[in-house]
Amino acid sequence: MGRIPCVMLCHSLFFVIINIYSNSFIHDLAVSRTSNPISSPAPNPMACSVPCERVAKMKGHEDVIQECSFSSDGRLLATASEDHTVRLWDVDSHQCIATLTGHTHGVIGCKFSPDDTLVASASWDKTVRLWDVKSHRCIATLNGHTKSVLGCAFSPDGAVLASVSKDRTVCFWNLKNCMKLASLRAHSDYVLGCDVSKDGMLASASLDKTIRLWDMNTQQCLYTLQQHKHSWNCCCFKADGTLLASTSSDKAVHLWDMRTRHSIATLEYSDHTFQCSFSSDGAWIAAACRYDNVTRVWDVKTLRCIATLQQGVFVHACSVSSRDLIASAGLLRDDYSNQDYTVQLWK
Repeated sequence: MGRIPCVMLCHSLFFVIINIYSNSFIHDLAVSRTSNPISSPAPNPMACSVPCERVAKMKGHEDVIQECSFSSDGRLLATASEDHTVRLWDVDSHQCIATLTGHTHGVIGCKFSPDDTLVASASWDKTVRLWDVKSHRCIATLNGHTKSVLGCAFSPDGAVLASVSKDRTVCFWNLKNCMKLASLRAHSDYVLGCDVSKDGMLASASLDKTIRLWDMNTQQCLYTLQQHKHSWNCCCFKADGTLLASTSSDKAVHLWDMRTRHSIATLEYSDHTFQCSFSSDGAWIAAACRYDNVTRVWDVKTLRCIATLQQGVFVHACSVSSRDLIASAGLLRDDYSNQDYTVQLWK
């Protein structure tokens, strides 16, 4: 009878050892499966669709590039520069196909018409020029502003062009006869940029800390957006017109709901933000962060930064194409140590 407890004890120890071994084996198996790249979770599809690989550095400009603008089909890129020129680039070949000359001072803004037959350029020389994309010729010069023109945008049907200026006005031009329809002084300071929604609403961003919304058909101011203590640098609409993004010297990108006209989100950052652009589906937005030498990309739903594109020099301009490529352009440094006037393409 004295042997029975000993046998039972040995039997119990045996099962304890087996249990420990089994648990260890299961844990090791789980770890090996987790670390196996074949069975690991699929990457976030959003992250895969965001451009983060630089595919080209396009050289040609000889001074600061102030704005980038893609054609509606994404095959051409226009860039406006302080070297007094606008350049047209073939996005697939990464080659400059034309240099548009005629402005007598730096060019601040450039936009394609909706049908991609024209490019409008805004300049320090107080004019807006219209260029034929095929012939590369200037077909009209619009005079009317009393100070530098800082931006321009076409109406959705291409019949009207809006331009904004240091003279604090928003001008509307009839492109059939190139005559001025209206010159409206609604802002109390420089108007730095503008964009047009698909339904013909113009947004103008100003140093007076407001964004004004205009009907391009009636040339009437419909609403004034006022949110924060700093001036606006740039604004852009989501393709469907439901959101407006604006950049500011308050180191943030602000998102506005166009149905309620209210600010709904702030994408905060540690640096000044300048030109911004939505992806084709509006799922993410890219903004040039000048002094940090990067273009940052945020997810519009989660409001999280999902990509940082290192430019290497000051970044002032960025644009997203209908094919979701990003173009970004750099500025020289304050100490003139790194003068990089290239346009970089990311996919």
